[in-house]
Amino acid sequence: MKPALQTKVAVVKEITDNFKNANSAVVVEYQKLTVAEFTQLRRMLAEQDVSIKVYKNNLVDLAAKEAGFADLSAFLTGPNAFAFGTGEQMAAAKTLAKFAKTHPALKLKAGIYEGKVLDTKGIVEIASLPTKNELIAMFASSLLYPLRMFAIGVKEIAKTRSE
Repeated sequence: MKPALQTKVAVVKEITDNFKNANSAVVVEYQKLTVAEFTQLRRMLAEQDVSIKVYKNNLVDLAAKEAGFADLSAFLTGPNAFAFGTGEQMAAAKTLAKFAKTHPALKLKAGIYEGKVLDTKGIVEIASLPTKNELIAMFASSLLYPLRMFAIGVKEIAKTRSE
């Protein structure tokens, strides 16, 4: 096997492993980002256990098909970067969507979430959902509200009786 072919086979295997091991993946168009902005994005993603890398679309296409995500082929046009999240399930989509709000040069194209290929609209919807920790906080807050209201009521009754 030629060295160039060996390198391509290794890259396809790396991408396939990324698809299989990540709990989410996002495809973004990054062409108009500066190097400094891309570096800033990479750091933000690293804090969330998300790696981002630029691969050739044809190699990603082969890896996606091998990993069972053949539908991703339709989104592999132009220069793309690929983010693979291994931490919080929505971290890649949330962080990229947040970054895209302040840097319009970054465009979310597609993604993989819970084993399904999603288009731009689907990824943006996923990014807008609350995280697990946010949901727990909302739930805890909803449990504490009645107790707080009861405590305020008891305090007001005690205040009126002491007068």
